[in-house]
Amino acid sequence: MEFDIAFWFCFYLAFFCLSTYLGYQKGNLIAGILLGYVLGPIGALLMFMSKDRRHIECPSCHLEIDRRSYICPKCHVQIGLRAGAP
Repeated sequence: MEFDIAFWFCFYLAFFCLSTYLGYQKGNLIAGILLGYVLGPIGALLMFMSKDRRHIECPSCHLEIDRRSYICPKCHVQIGLRAGAP
Protein backbone atom coordinates (compact mmCIF):
# COMPACT_ATOMS: atom_id res chain seq x y z
CA MET A 1 0.00 0.00 0.00
CA GLU A 2 2.75 2.44 0.91
CA PHE A 3 4.64 1.61 -2.28
CA ASP A 4 1.57 2.49 -4.36
CA ILE A 5 1.24 5.89 -2.74
CA ALA A 6 4.94 6.62 -3.15
CA PHE A 7 4.86 5.53 -6.79
CA TRP A 8 1.89 7.73 -7.70
CA PHE A 9 3.33 10.68 -5.79
CA CYS A 10 6.64 10.40 -7.69
CA PHE A 11 4.78 9.93 -10.97
CA TYR A 12 2.72 13.07 -10.36
CA LEU A 13 5.75 15.03 -9.12
CA ALA A 14 7.77 14.12 -12.23
CA PHE A 15 5.07 15.45 -14.54
CA PHE A 16 4.66 18.55 -12.38
CA CYS A 17 8.39 19.27 -12.74
CA LEU A 18 8.28 18.57 -16.48
CA SER A 19 5.33 20.91 -16.95
CA THR A 20 7.05 23.64 -14.93
CA TYR A 21 10.24 23.27 -16.98
CA LEU A 22 8.34 23.41 -20.28
CA GLY A 23 6.48 26.51 -19.07
CA TYR A 24 9.77 28.17 -18.19
CA GLN A 25 11.31 27.33 -21.57
CA LYS A 26 8.31 28.70 -23.45
CA GLY A 27 8.06 31.92 -21.43
CA ASN A 28 4.88 30.90 -19.63
CA LEU A 29 6.05 29.73 -16.20
CA ILE A 30 2.84 30.42 -14.29
CA ALA A 31 0.74 28.36 -16.70
CA GLY A 32 3.30 25.55 -16.50
CA ILE A 33 3.13 25.50 -12.70
CA LEU A 34 -0.65 25.65 -12.57
CA LEU A 35 -1.23 23.07 -15.29
CA GLY A 36 1.33 20.73 -13.78
CA TYR A 37 -0.16 21.10 -10.32
CA VAL A 38 -3.79 20.66 -11.33
CA LEU A 39 -3.56 18.21 -14.24
CA GLY A 40 -0.22 16.42 -13.84
CA PRO A 41 0.55 14.45 -17.04
CA ILE A 42 -2.19 16.15 -19.03
CA GLY A 43 -0.82 19.55 -17.98
CA ALA A 44 2.64 18.56 -19.20
CA LEU A 45 1.15 17.52 -22.54
CA LEU A 46 -0.72 20.82 -22.83
CA MET A 47 2.45 22.79 -22.08
CA PHE A 48 4.34 20.75 -24.67
CA MET A 49 1.75 21.66 -27.30
CA SER A 50 1.50 25.34 -26.31
CA LYS A 51 2.95 28.26 -28.25
CA ASP A 52 6.43 29.60 -27.51
CA ARG A 53 6.12 33.16 -26.20
CA ARG A 54 9.82 34.02 -26.19
CA HIS A 55 10.53 33.67 -29.89
CA ILE A 56 9.07 34.78 -33.20
CA GLU A 57 9.89 33.71 -36.72
CA CYS A 58 11.82 36.03 -39.05
CA PRO A 59 9.55 36.86 -42.00
CA SER A 60 12.35 36.48 -44.52
CA CYS A 61 14.60 33.57 -43.44
CA HIS A 62 12.21 31.85 -40.97
CA LEU A 63 14.80 31.69 -38.20
CA GLU A 64 13.46 31.71 -34.64
CA ILE A 65 14.64 34.92 -33.00
CA ASP A 66 14.00 36.66 -29.71
CA ARG A 67 10.73 38.55 -29.85
CA ARG A 68 12.39 41.78 -28.70
CA SER A 69 14.86 41.81 -31.61
CA TYR A 70 14.86 44.64 -34.12
CA ILE A 71 17.12 42.96 -36.69
CA CYS A 72 17.44 39.28 -37.62
CA PRO A 73 20.99 38.07 -36.81
CA LYS A 74 21.08 35.76 -39.83
CA CYS A 75 19.71 37.79 -42.76
CA HIS A 76 19.94 41.30 -41.17
CA VAL A 77 16.35 42.19 -42.12
CA GLN A 78 14.69 44.76 -39.90
CA ILE A 79 11.71 43.30 -38.07
CA GLY A 80 8.72 45.62 -38.45
CA LEU A 81 7.84 47.36 -35.18
CA ARG A 82 9.05 44.55 -32.96
CA ALA A 83 6.68 41.94 -34.33
CA GLY A 84 5.13 39.81 -31.65
CA ALA A 85 5.57 42.39 -28.90
CA PRO A 86 2.52 43.11 -26.78
